Amino acid sequence: MDSSTTNIQPQFSIKTNGKEVAKRLVDRIVDVRVCLKTGLMSDSCYVRFDNLEPAPIQVSKPTDTVEIAMGYKEGNEDKTATLQPLGIFEVGETSLRGPHRSMELFGNKLFWHTTLKTPKQRSWPEDPKKPKKLGELVSDIAGEHGLDPKVGDAFKNIELPHIEQNESDAQLLSMLAEQFDAIVKIAYDKLIFMARGTGKSLSGKSLTEVEVSNFKILNWQYEQGAYRQIGEVTAFYYDLETATRTPVKEGKGSPAMVLPYVYADEATAKRAAKAKHNRQKRATKTLALSMIGDAQIVAGAVINVVDKSSTEKNKVEQILGKWFVSEVEHQINYQGFRSHLLCEQLA
Repeated sequence: MDSSTTNIQPQFSIKTNGKEVAKRLVDRIVDVRVCLKTGLMSDSCYVRFDNLEPAPIQVSKPTDTVEIAMGYKEGNEDKTATLQPLGIFEVGETSLRGPHRSMELFGNKLFWHTTLKTPKQRSWPEDPKKPKKLGELVSDIAGEHGLDPKVGDAFKNIELPHIEQNESDAQLLSMLAEQFDAIVKIAYDKLIFMARGTGKSLSGKSLTEVEVSNFKILNWQYEQGAYRQIGEVTAFYYDLETATRTPVKEGKGSPAMVLPYVYADEATAKRAAKAKHNRQKRATKTLALSMIGDAQIVAGAVINVVDKSSTEKNKVEQILGKWFVSEVEHQINYQGFRSHLLCEQLA
C-alpha cells in the first residue's frame, strides 16, 4: 500500500428522503454498495442493516429515496470528510431476515415504475416522406417521459432508416445505442445519448482520469477473447439513383458481420459500420479488478493503470495503460472501502 492510503478512514453518508441516517445508525449498517453502469438499467444501490431488535428500523415505502456518498477522512480526528456523491436512488425492494433481524434495501436510479419499460407499437417516422434523425427520436422519447434530452453532436443529425417499434422505449434506445456505439442512460432527470469508449462527457470534455497504481490493486483478471474479434463489418444503404441496396465496409478479413438495417444514405451506413467495428474491437480485451476504494471512478470514465514497482514481484505489464470503465461498484463493509471495476480496451 502506498503512502497516500496509510492514514485514512473510509466514510459514507446515507440520506433517506433527504435526512442523514448514517451517523445515527452507523453501528447497524454493515454493507453499503453503489453500482454504476453505462446503460439505461444502471446505477443501483444496496444497503444492509443488522441488529434491528433493540429499535427496529421502519420498513421503507415504494416512494422512499436513498442518497449515498462515499470517501475518506484523514487521521483519527472526528471531522467532516469530503465525500463523493454517487447518486439518489429510489427504493425498489426491501428484504427482512430473521431470527437475528436484518433489513436489506435495493434501489435503482431508473425508477422501477417508469413507463420507459412499457411496450409500444409505433412507426418512426410517422410520415415516410420526412426521415427521422436520431437526435429528434431521442428528444421525442425524452419529452414523453418528462426528461431533458442530451444528445452528443455526433448523433444529432444521423438519419435513421424506417423503424417499426414493437418494444419499450428503453429497449429501442438500448438497441440504437448498441448500433451506434453509444451510451444511453438517465441521470439527474436527463436522457443522455453519448459516445461510448471515449472517456469524454457529453460536452466533449474529458472526464476525470484516475491514476491507479499497482499498489492500489488488490486483484485483477485480464482477458483477451479471440471469439469477440471481428474482421469486416458490412452495412447497406439505399441508393436512390440506382434504386439498389449498396454495401459499405469497415475493416478487413474474417469473421465478417452484416448489419441488419438498410440505412438512408452512405454516410449513415459508414458511421454504423465503423461504430460496430470499434465496439467489437474494444470488447476483445477486458479487465476486471478490485482496488482500494476510490469514489472518483465513475462508469464511462478512464483509468490509467501505472506500475510503480521496484521489483519484478509486483509487475503488472499485461494491464498497464488506459482503460474505459464500463461498470464500477463501490463498497464499504467490514473489509473497508473497495472499488470493483469492469473495463474495456480504450478506443
